[in-house]
Amino acid sequence: MPNFGLEITPRPDLPAIVARWQREITAYELKAGYYAVLDAADGHRCWRWLLDLRRREELATPELDAWLETDFFTLLPNRYAAPVRIAFLVSPLRALQAQSASSVATISSKQDPTQGYHTALFTDEAAAYYWLAQ
Repeated sequence: MPNFGLEITPRPDLPAIVARWQREITAYELKAGYYAVLDAADGHRCWRWLLDLRRREELATPELDAWLETDFFTLLPNRYAAPVRIAFLVSPLRALQAQSASSVATISSKQDPTQGYHTALFTDEAAAYYWLAQ
């Protein structure tokens, strides 16, 4: 089974699904990776996800942003016992760059309590786990 440059680790002790991209990826691999995270989360009935983006470049394009909003994130509401919480872990430099042009920053800034999921951007892994536990 292809891993799309992604390592997915269930962490029942947290509980969370931790997904770490290990290399640069293509748009196809990004999409496949998100679906692989969803499959792992379904298998563990886990609505807390840490997505570690520190080893890959931003793939922000209008097409990918649209795919996330209209195809992927629409799968999340009411899927689990609680709304999905996605912590995006990025490097401090990328967090500064994300202020201007980043799909992750855009996603995290468009929070709506009725959308059925929550996202946040972090540069500190411990802070991300703390937020996921809320």
